[in-house]
Amino acid sequence: MSKMKTLLITGTLVVTAAVTAASGFNPKSKVTIFTDDGFIEVKTDKTSVEEILKEANITLTNIHQVYPAKDEDIVTNFIAIKEGAKVLLKVDGEEYKILSWADTIEDLLKEQKIELGETDIVNLPLHQRLITGQEIQIIRVESEIITEKVAIPAYNYYYYDTRLPLGSHRVYKQSRDGLKEITYKVTYNDGEEVSRIKLDEKVLSEPQPGIIHQNTRELASRSSREYAVVGVASWYGDKFHGNKTASGEIYDKNKLTAAHRTLPFGTLVEVTFLRTGKSVVVRINDRGPFVDGRVIDLSEAAAREIGLRPYGIGDVRVRVIGISR
Repeated sequence: MSKMKTLLITGTLVVTAAVTAASGFNPKSKVTIFTDDGFIEVKTDKTSVEEILKEANITLTNIHQVYPAKDEDIVTNFIAIKEGAKVLLKVDGEEYKILSWADTIEDLLKEQKIELGETDIVNLPLHQRLITGQEIQIIRVESEIITEKVAIPAYNYYYYDTRLPLGSHRVYKQSRDGLKEITYKVTYNDGEEVSRIKLDEKVLSEPQPGIIHQNTRELASRSSREYAVVGVASWYGDKFHGNKTASGEIYDKNKLTAAHRTLPFGTLVEVTFLRTGKSVVVRINDRGPFVDGRVIDLSEAAAREIGLRPYGIGDVRVRVIGISR
């Protein structure tokens, strides 16, 4: 009478063999030798594992595991041989040459007591069979949230000012950089940054532009889109209210408009009255002023906005900021 017995060989080689319950191994019977490539059967009267393998012309090296052990006698009718795999394992900045009888890469990592994080990367599938020559690399993936403060570069407004000596300039206001706070998610592979994703950006302080007056030929020859001058402004009101302007529009003293000699109609300009520091944005819809030394003629509403109306005329900065649609 016989029963089925399952034997586990190191590296998860599992062999099921018939075992004689009463008498164990029967000399002069068949012995089945299992290997990674299959099995062979030999007839023998030997009982020593080493002698049986020699009789079968099987030579073992240090990469083989055998069950029962080579120096033992067999008690069943089978011998199991498993060939180990020589692999290179790269992990945590180290390299290890390993001889293992594990079945899969996952089994190898368990055997070596290497734990994987949720985001760690293995260059080969964990279920892949372990074979000689494999290079297995584990990349430790970590991420963190960081916040950086970054300067927002300031800029300068340059105004053409013929009141200054030719070639000279005067700084009316120093520029000052702003500051913003940027939050990133940074990912590292084995400690080296591989990605940086912006999550949020918050301006802590706006940059403060500088104001510089210059009397240079370069500023004098700038295009209308770069137009920025310092000069005298005037305003016009009741006498022209309801009349047609040079653009064809009807002049309305209560709207924020202005007259300029050359800027295209629809140009938006910022006008700052130097006496009060107040600014207003007006739209060019007329031509003028036709008085020497004056650079712009404001509507009554615009003059009132910056405090120019009581003075009639005054020094202003004029800067193009866009085109009205």
